[in-house]
Amino acid sequence: MPLSRLLAISFLSISLLKLQAQQPSKPTDDSKPPSANSSEPDNKPEGPSVDAAKVTGSRFDSQYFKFTCELPKDWKALDDAARVAANRSLAEEEIERAKLHAAGKKNDPHQKNAAPASSPGSSTENYSLMVASPNGVDSMASPVLPRINIWANKKLPPLDRPVDHIQFLLAGRRTRLLNRPQEVIFDGHTFMRASVITPAGDYHSEYVTDLGDYLVGFDFRAQSERELVEMTEIMKSVKFR
Repeated sequence: MPLSRLLAISFLSISLLKLQAQQPSKPTDDSKPPSANSSEPDNKPEGPSVDAAKVTGSRFDSQYFKFTCELPKDWKALDDAARVAANRSLAEEEIERAKLHAAGKKNDPHQKNAAPASSPGSSTENYSLMVASPNGVDSMASPVLPRINIWANKKLPPLDRPVDHIQFLLAGRRTRLLNRPQEVIFDGHTFMRASVITPAGDYHSEYVTDLGDYLVGFDFRAQSERELVEMTEIMKSVKFR
């Protein structure tokens, strides 16, 4: 190799080494501003939770959905702290159920080409807002009659419209129609309602409305048609704000 070419290559190599040495090194994590090393930001939603509600005297108040109604005189509601705790427990069970379902589909060779399973975040969200009866109830699952349930379900197909819930109510085997489905309006909000007699002989009426991402329902269960009619009178007291 000619001497001149060797000197040129040596000179180029030395120049590259000097250039690299002059470039500032990347800052370490310790050199980042304190905010960059802080913990994850708090992503808790502001405002009341979906099931935030309370009964004061005979007045029911949903802080999240911003409406009130008057319960029948002297009725007693399930303790709000117990109701919220039960909602949380049911939500955790639903998340675990969704995880097991997703894992089962993943391990099933027959499901390889099936649509991806829903993530736990897309599982159902069903909330009890209130349960009440003349003598009180000891749990959300109490079968005592008469009673009123107010609930909120996140809209997910196939139950993402008020009419879907009403059709589900009517679809029960040996269920007898008492009042056909119809739209009614309370305080400017449209509800879909229907009434049936269940196979067990209970009188059951449901009013469902669409409130944003959720369907909110009033569920009335009684021992006679007269008792049911008297209970559903509270719908006239529903007020939105």
